[in-house]
Amino acid sequence: MSQPDHASHPFSVRLEKPSYVELVFSLVLVWGFGDALSTLFAAQFAGPGLEANPWIRTLLIHEPLLVIALKMAVVLYVGVVLLECRNVVERVPLWRAWLLTVVALGAVVVLGNTYVGLAAAAA
Repeated sequence: MSQPDHASHPFSVRLEKPSYVELVFSLVLVWGFGDALSTLFAAQFAGPGLEANPWIRTLLIHEPLLVIALKMAVVLYVGVVLLECRNVVERVPLWRAWLLTVVALGAVVVLGNTYVGLAAAAA
């Protein structure tokens, strides 16, 4: 009887590939919730003038809570479309790498916004 591979390496970790639904959920969470909150955080301490998107900058100046509504609505729409188009997307080569990259870029944006807010708050 052979032993599983992990028996010879007690501290080894086997990572599973994220499923399509998990990746779409991650995208919605990072780009919707994370980006909206980190944008508001950065604008609170650094001011809305640093926002690169002119539409979001205008909302930050006039009605900051609409930023959350807009970003969440857009990313929710994208999530629903991605879920509905799952059969098509999963036929594209490297679809998982593409979705992981989009989620990672969103995380970089959230971290950048958070850094701007923290740097401005510390100044």
